[in-house]
Amino acid sequence: MKAYEKYIKKEKIEKIHEKSLHILKHTGIKFEHPEALDIFKRNGASVENDTVYLDEKMVQNALETVPESFTRFSLKGSYEVGHGSRIMRPADGSIYLSENGHIRKMTNSDIIRQFKLGEASKIVNSNDVNGFLETEHFSKEQKIFSNIAIALKYSHTAPVALMPRTFALSEKESVREVFAEGIRLVKRFEGVEDDEKYVISYGVNTLSPLCYDHDPIERILAHCDENQPLWISPCGMALLTAPPSIAGMMAMTNAETLAGIVLTQLCRPGLPVVYGNTSAGTNLRTLQLSIGAPESALICYATAGLADLYHMPFRTGGALSDAKDFDIQAGIESEMLTFATLDCGADLVAHACGIMGSFNVISFEKYIVDEEITAMCSRLIRGIDCDESRFCIKEIEETGARGTFLKGRTPKMYREEFYLPEFLNKEDPNQWMNRGAPSIDALCKEEVERRIASYEAPEITKEQDDLLRPYIPVEYRENI
Repeated sequence: MKAYEKYIKKEKIEKIHEKSLHILKHTGIKFEHPEALDIFKRNGASVENDTVYLDEKMVQNALETVPESFTRFSLKGSYEVGHGSRIMRPADGSIYLSENGHIRKMTNSDIIRQFKLGEASKIVNSNDVNGFLETEHFSKEQKIFSNIAIALKYSHTAPVALMPRTFALSEKESVREVFAEGIRLVKRFEGVEDDEKYVISYGVNTLSPLCYDHDPIERILAHCDENQPLWISPCGMALLTAPPSIAGMMAMTNAETLAGIVLTQLCRPGLPVVYGNTSAGTNLRTLQLSIGAPESALICYATAGLADLYHMPFRTGGALSDAKDFDIQAGIESEMLTFATLDCGADLVAHACGIMGSFNVISFEKYIVDEEITAMCSRLIRGIDCDESRFCIKEIEETGARGTFLKGRTPKMYREEFYLPEFLNKEDPNQWMNRGAPSIDALCKEEVERRIASYEAPEITKEQDDLLRPYIPVEYRENI
């Protein structure tokens, strides 16, 4: 039995799929882009105004051409996305920082510190640069491409997702061309001259309910033009932009994702797509997205089930919390969502560390604790090893009654079996008091500063450096 079946059986997953097909055929999906509508028309879909209606055969044909996994090629180390790959990305997209009990807008210095923290992370294996907010002195190219260029130059990892920032574009400028140029920049850095190697991917969010607006479609078309993978992740809000039930929400958002998959396969058959869903409940008192909730965990499992049905890699979950401070709420919610994310086997995990405030806030201290949570949940999911050697019969016989098994150095088996946390307090109370009674918050602050101070840039070639230099603001060209 697969993990998701503890919460939703395969026949229920198939029922969600059936309801999604009904929505696609009878309600349709709005595509606010003339070229996308033309692509659907030319391939036999029913189109009325800007609404596209898809039948089961067209959906099934598209699903059959999506690969089960793909390889992100990089000179820094290629890796597979799919088959339980667990690509872990840091908190991203937030503009606020929770610090010392207060929330403030992030600075460029905070963005760099967050990036360095990710470089020293024990679980983040695909780091990237959050969007800069203080860009008045950046050139236009730097406003658009600086986060890509800095990640390529200064990360020891190969980011799975990099995207241009399009806020600086005028209404007449093409989002599609800017995204294509961002992809070509990564290709040149990696020395890729053809379209056969995948060097980057990008996450597209639908506009729930039942819509793809213009700019996300431009991004989809750019990735199809350049033959680079996509991930499609709706984020419906129950009773606001989605139905008031989890089943209804999943059926509707799944219909949205399937429609996007069909578009990608009509444009570029065989293009890898990561199936995703980040939908959640709504706090009806404030009309805010509520991500740190048991329903979000259930959506993780349903997403895993649908991805399993479609034989696709999938993205869901993360160390999600609605907390605004590094407090017990942050810990409770993050543990629940991290467990569900790892248990369901997500291939791509965004917001694996440090996210709070319904995706709007980052905490560096929570970043550290989220790593502990991930390690503890991973140990729990691994279960109990009952290999013959693990019964330790010989040791039991030699020790006998009233003996001790503590002899010499800590054995390898113990280190494999029992997780030792770095920052959670496991001391005797007197020992802890004698050390000055340090709080977990204080220990995490020290670790944050230690990691940031330990950062050293990787080596890249002069040709790579020359390529990136125009896109990097002058203060970051030599070091960060």
